[in-house]
Amino acid sequence: MNEESKIITIRKVDINKADDCFSELMSKAEMMLNQQASVHVDQYKSLTPSELETVSKEIIRSACQNTPFNPDNVILVSGHKFPDIVADGYYGVEVKSTNKNHWTSTGSSIVESTRIETVESIYVLFGKLGGTPAEFRCRPYQDVMCDIAVTHSPRYLIDMTLKKGETIFDKLNYPYDKLRNSPEAIDKVKQYYKKQAKKQGNQMPWWIDDSDTDPIGMNIRLWNSLPIIERTHLKAQMLVLYPEMVNSNYGNAAMWLASAKGVVNPSFRDIISAGGRIYTLNGNFIENGIPKVWKTLAQIFPLIKEYLKKDTVIYPYIKEYNPSIISDNMLNKWIEQIERIIPPVNVGNKKYSFMELMDLLYSE
Repeated sequence: MNEESKIITIRKVDINKADDCFSELMSKAEMMLNQQASVHVDQYKSLTPSELETVSKEIIRSACQNTPFNPDNVILVSGHKFPDIVADGYYGVEVKSTNKNHWTSTGSSIVESTRIETVESIYVLFGKLGGTPAEFRCRPYQDVMCDIAVTHSPRYLIDMTLKKGETIFDKLNYPYDKLRNSPEAIDKVKQYYKKQAKKQGNQMPWWIDDSDTDPIGMNIRLWNSLPIIERTHLKAQMLVLYPEMVNSNYGNAAMWLASAKGVVNPSFRDIISAGGRIYTLNGNFIENGIPKVWKTLAQIFPLIKEYLKKDTVIYPYIKEYNPSIISDNMLNKWIEQIERIIPPVNVGNKKYSFMELMDLLYSE
């Protein structure tokens, strides 16, 4: 049998057997790395990422002895390719490390746009350089991806101690190989994190944008720096999406403003409730007054009505954050929500409906 084609020949007969051979190769490489690290303590603890890649390549080549793998076909790939090392074309090794004394790190992009096409099976070779001596572990790539985080793009988080059934792919209920080959991978991840955020109730995935919503600028802006017209429109949009704002519940609206629009307001309550209470209406004195929020609502109510029409530009946000008002008459549904939060009030001997209050307060 030609030495160069041993693993390829095995693959043609039994891919599972070939994969087992790669697993054995990586176990052997792990053992050899740990042996070397215990002897050359200072040298291994001080390895840079690029130096570790080179060392790993040489160790894997040495581990190829008495295996079907050809050491000459263990190649360190130059440039920004994934994974870092390729063995006999079909197998890859992604080299990761940390200078701290733990087994976690940031991994590669979930998109894998730079993945070498021929590579079908990948292991993570992880160096924990913060301990004494340095330690190394090798595990299948998909078995150590615990979650997803964002740097400049969504990336996997690595945990080399992860237990079976706890990977991000288990959480998604979507296998790694299926996800990486799916054109809907990003959307699948988006929907998962949106659902998780809703369950937790006090979080919002700021990095998730949608093609049918406005893009966020590169810079975070302060509310008071915005033009008045933009603030007015945003105020109306937030009231449509989060009617609980009229009862001073601002948490969800504040997160939406920051995540969807890139705007931060350190004094959020001032948006609609500053100014206390109103004590006169239509010439009548109101003994206990009514919240100033009614006046604010009246002032921007014409704009709110525009955002509650069928062709509203904020429909994607309504669908996501206030879907219960979606109907042939979203305005009526929204008014019902408001009236459940702050019912119509008695002024003099008359009970004013929401619409009557809007008309009276808008004209004052």
